[in-house]
Amino acid sequence: MPDSIRTLAGRLTAPDVTLPDWAVDHLHLALWDRDHGPESAFLHAPLHGPTGAFSLALDEESTLKLAMIGHRAGAQHVASIGWGKARDPILAHLPWPKDWPDKKTVTLGWNGWVMLIGYVEQIHIQEIGGLPLAVLEFCGRAAPITYRRLPPLPQSADGDRHGLHTDRHLEDSPEQVAYLLADAESPLAAAAQDALVSSLQVVCVASLGAQDARWHEVVNVPLLLDALTLIGP
Repeated sequence: MPDSIRTLAGRLTAPDVTLPDWAVDHLHLALWDRDHGPESAFLHAPLHGPTGAFSLALDEESTLKLAMIGHRAGAQHVASIGWGKARDPILAHLPWPKDWPDKKTVTLGWNGWVMLIGYVEQIHIQEIGGLPLAVLEFCGRAAPITYRRLPPLPQSADGDRHGLHTDRHLEDSPEQVAYLLADAESPLAAAAQDALVSSLQVVCVASLGAQDARWHEVVNVPLLLDALTLIGP
């Protein structure tokens, strides 16, 4: 690579995935080293358009950091996807591809899933167009890239089924608030109520609300709850 600054283009979403209009031009990418944590992010870029296109200016220092191998299993670098100028909340942590030097365009392959670990702080029930809606006020953090959602169950020989041990330092990152939407009469809403009453930690898997459903008129970052895992004390 030449000593001069190189521009590396990329896209956030997988080839068959596009962002809903309410999310376009509101997302931000931060790239960091897993040995030091997200506070050490050394590259930032806004994400543009329905595919989350980005452009990174790689100088000699950032290129050297990306070449580091590190001591953790799996991808050494992580791209965090945050909302708005404040980059809050963080919606996802994605592994940076190891073969990026061989690519003209880097594709992070995000499928739009948001996975959060934390606690249900409040549940609001209201009717929207005759639909009973539960709005979960969720306080927590984006799951690390090593977290393996259920199902399927991993083999018992793999040890900790959640894989949190390899990115334990993320548990010390600041908590953020997200709003999750679910049918008030669904089992997901009932499980969320149990978690709230019992102060249980949960893992929420959600997807970005579709533009034509107009969920963004209810909350500015509508995340539709698809799965909920309750974690015992």
